[in-house]
Amino acid sequence: MLPRVAKAVIKGLLYFFLFYALPMLLISQVSGFAPQLFAEYEQTLTLFAALIIFFAVASELTSGTIYQHALNIGKALILIMFFVVALNGGIIKLDFDVIQGQRISIIADLRIYLMMIITIDLLGLAKSVMQMVNFLSEKTEKQIPQPLPHENP
Repeated sequence: MLPRVAKAVIKGLLYFFLFYALPMLLISQVSGFAPQLFAEYEQTLTLFAALIIFFAVASELTSGTIYQHALNIGKALILIMFFVVALNGGIIKLDFDVIQGQRISIIADLRIYLMMIITIDLLGLAKSVMQMVNFLSEKTEKQIPQPLPHENP
């Protein structure tokens, strides 16, 4: 159990750096140009990083069990919902105050990209379901007693 915990801690720290610390550092550097744009997405980035880190650590801790596959299925479903909510259904609208009293509105249609992300997550879901079925079938195969071969005279 100790090697599994150590591997989960290392993976968690690596994912923390890659999915939270590094992006937040970049956002803090770039937010000087458009603070309204990046302030809105800091909470979304934090939630995304928390989800990814949680599922990476939990999956590592439960590796080799049925719970690993259940967590992977849950991760795929939660990420689909997360991306739909975070991208507001694929239509993003931003309002900027350029000069006092003047506003610029930018609307981005990201529905195609959202569908690509959902498709990738659905493929991950299908992979996890197939891995779960394979895991259960291998476990059942090991439990069935094998018939002894008969000698032919």
